[in-house]
Amino acid sequence: MRRINLILALFIFSSIFFFKCSTNIQSNTMNLAEALPFTQVDITEDFWLPRIEINRTNSIPVMFRGYVGRGRLPSLKLIEAAGYSLAKHPDQEFQRYVDIFVDKIIEELLAGDPDEKWKKLLDGELYRAGHFFEAAVAYYQATGNKKILDAAVKLADQIDAVFGPDKRREVSNHEEVKIGLLKLFRLTGEERCLDLAKFFLEERGHSHGGRKLFGEYAQDHLPVKDQREAVGHCVRATYLYIPLAEMAAITSDPSYVEASKRIWNDAVFRKTYLTGHIGSHRDHEDFGDVYELPNLSCWNETCAAIGNVIWNHRLFLLFRDAKYLDVMERALYNGFLVGISLSGDLYFYQNPLKTFGDFKRHPWFGPNCCPPNVVRLMASLGGYIYATHGDDLYVNLFIASKATVKMGQNNVCIRQETCYPWDGKIKMTISPEKQGVFSILIRIPGWARNQPMPSDLYRYLERSDEGISLKINGEPFNLEMERGFTRIERKWKAADVIELDIPMPIRRVIALEKVIDDRGMVALERGPLVYCAEGVDNKSDLSTLLIPDDSAFEAKFREDLLNGVAVITGRIVALNHGDDKISIIRKPHDLVAIPYYAWANRGTGEMAVWLARDEFRVRLSPRPTIASTSLASSSCGRASIRDNYPGGAVPEIEKRFFPSAQSGSGDINVIFDQAVPLDSADGSSLYFRLRPQTGNLARVQYNFKSVKEVSSVEVYWKDDREYCILPASWRVLYRHIDKWKPVSNHTPYGVEKDRFNTVSFVPVKTDALRLEIQLRAILFKKGELGPPDANYLKEDVVWHECGIIEWKVY
Repeated sequence: MRRINLILALFIFSSIFFFKCSTNIQSNTMNLAEALPFTQVDITEDFWLPRIEINRTNSIPVMFRGYVGRGRLPSLKLIEAAGYSLAKHPDQEFQRYVDIFVDKIIEELLAGDPDEKWKKLLDGELYRAGHFFEAAVAYYQATGNKKILDAAVKLADQIDAVFGPDKRREVSNHEEVKIGLLKLFRLTGEERCLDLAKFFLEERGHSHGGRKLFGEYAQDHLPVKDQREAVGHCVRATYLYIPLAEMAAITSDPSYVEASKRIWNDAVFRKTYLTGHIGSHRDHEDFGDVYELPNLSCWNETCAAIGNVIWNHRLFLLFRDAKYLDVMERALYNGFLVGISLSGDLYFYQNPLKTFGDFKRHPWFGPNCCPPNVVRLMASLGGYIYATHGDDLYVNLFIASKATVKMGQNNVCIRQETCYPWDGKIKMTISPEKQGVFSILIRIPGWARNQPMPSDLYRYLERSDEGISLKINGEPFNLEMERGFTRIERKWKAADVIELDIPMPIRRVIALEKVIDDRGMVALERGPLVYCAEGVDNKSDLSTLLIPDDSAFEAKFREDLLNGVAVITGRIVALNHGDDKISIIRKPHDLVAIPYYAWANRGTGEMAVWLARDEFRVRLSPRPTIASTSLASSSCGRASIRDNYPGGAVPEIEKRFFPSAQSGSGDINVIFDQAVPLDSADGSSLYFRLRPQTGNLARVQYNFKSVKEVSSVEVYWKDDREYCILPASWRVLYRHIDKWKPVSNHTPYGVEKDRFNTVSFVPVKTDALRLEIQLRAILFKKGELGPPDANYLKEDVVWHECGIIEWKVY
């Protein structure tokens, strides 16, 4: 019992996610809010509590066994998750089990000559150290294990002896170490941890001593204070922006504050998905250009969604503005939650908003960074619900829970009762130990104020005028908005009741016109949840569905489906070709939409968040043409993973860096599917990838059913600006008897982006036509990120790859 009291006292002293500064630093901090530690919050509701229990009893133990079975030490994020789990549910047997791994990890991390360490900054030595600091703080606070904390301090001393303004002026490729150092500083008050974190933060973007910068990919292109955009690898980015916000709080440096605001504005106004995901590109797992948000080929790593949750929570604590919580909630209920199966043992790495079929979660994959990241956030979710600031108590999330909060000299019990996110009715019972005056600030979500996100990137098609009701002890109370919160200031007494009723109509969302992938499309939302259509519920090709603006929808809760979900249904339209294969017929279709987080729990199949609102975005089966009635083939196979993997030697899924990545490439028949591309980087239309196993020449061929007279072709080239790029040259050949002859072309062979490249030639009669394509070479150097899995290359690689989105023949 004394040990449990010690553990609770340690948690009360400092929050896992935003510790109160030590006395000698606090006078320099900004006027920030403080998160209520998750150990002081008991979640009680039917939405999150079962998931947290599955996480504790299934996800975490299974993951430990997975590491052991593969002969590996558990991830440090998993040790951190174990600490959070033990903090809420002490278990001596499980603790003894974890202690064995903790001892082995300490021995490994502290072994060897310190002078020989920190040579592999590209490979993550400092990244691992940062996660060890986080794990050490969490595990020490949960168990009182002084050994792990002492080891963390010793490791920090080793780093401090090597790096600094008057020592080695280098930074790691991955930014995690600063987060860990700041957590260690918050707990111990050791100034050198703060100074070291500040050094690693401010050294970024400087080439002192001739250091070669890692560039935009690792946010090392400019000094942090000068950065204006969210760029590069998204996980690395959020792991930089999180300590940037913390450092702004600790130092009150206005340049840190302004940099945080600029970068967040760029991300939220131009580079964030409706689901709260970030990461437009597969190969570098990075932010795209402004408004580049492809749904099919996006990356949206689960770790990046988690980083987005934590980053926005930090920004809320810094600025006390609900707009950051709006983004956090969106990322939490959609971007994060989709990353784990309902059973709690299968995970997504990539999270597309559209798929044509074979895409599923896996229990394990190459880097395996996302699964332990998921379980540590799930285990500590209670730390995001409440916060305090002076005499203000903030209610950030609507999660049924009970917590005790220290408000001055008063202990206040707050109890939430709600069926959120299925229902917008929230009851809060406030019971102070003694009557007292303080304020409760309740977030009124942006979605309830006709704003999907705190930017103009998305908007609701129609305004909702359904009013929000607020009552105190049964009496109506006017909502007075203050940075997204309504403030209730009064003298509180035991069992005072707040009743908040937020209507949850079904909303249609459209994107800013500049987001070309969503142009002419619409998505559905209800409350904080984004919805999607799955093939298993809609017995029709999802690309043929059209949602007219006057469609009526209703929501109904179904306990028998996906562990209980509110389903959206409504009558829309399905478009298809008539019997003549030319005319278009329209038939009614009963749409069924489920929460996006729940998709892919019933096998593989089609899925789409965005459906056509305008007919030009409906994708019908191809009409009969010379191309569509031909047999297509290529010298590079049919674009399977094996066809495009060097040597055809594809690693097992659990060893593959990208387990079942969806890049937007498809079977060879996509070259005549007649889907009009948006541009050459089109992430909504499938393309056919050509990567010869040897050499730089590729061929694609149409075999006609009979002899045809043809005189022109149109080719739309793929260019993802990374590995699949425009070819060097190409030409058209036709089969004459048993020989291939080049056509006599009237117009040149174009290799231009974002358009059909048309070549006309002297008419020929033939039964087969061929494109002969000379591919351009890209040299990737050892140590760089490169194909096939966008991992760091162990040797120089010369890569040849191009793609065809559409090939028409006339």
